[in-house]
Amino acid sequence: MFIASYSKKHDVRHNVYIQRMVIDVLKPREVDIIEFSKALGSVDGINEVTTSVTEVDVKTETVKVTVKGSNIDFNIVMKVIEGYGAVIRSIDEVSVSK
Repeated sequence: MFIASYSKKHDVRHNVYIQRMVIDVLKPREVDIIEFSKALGSVDGINEVTTSVTEVDVKTETVKVTVKGSNIDFNIVMKVIEGYGAVIRSIDEVSVSK
């Protein structure tokens, strides 16, 4: 997915692509981290997924998910995460390019 940005200085439009995101996610413990990561990795535009458990509670785990790719569609990433019963707590980093 591309996001059109507007530069007032030059009055020119550019296509800007998300290439890296670090997302803080709260997921149910019964959701397997490997299956979860593979599901995200199967999304078009994503080339690499790294998932690290940062906190464990009785029913949930907090994980840091790093996705890298050439053209990441955040709406699809969000749907995959929510499809596993997980919620996005925050987006901690974003890298974009044009």
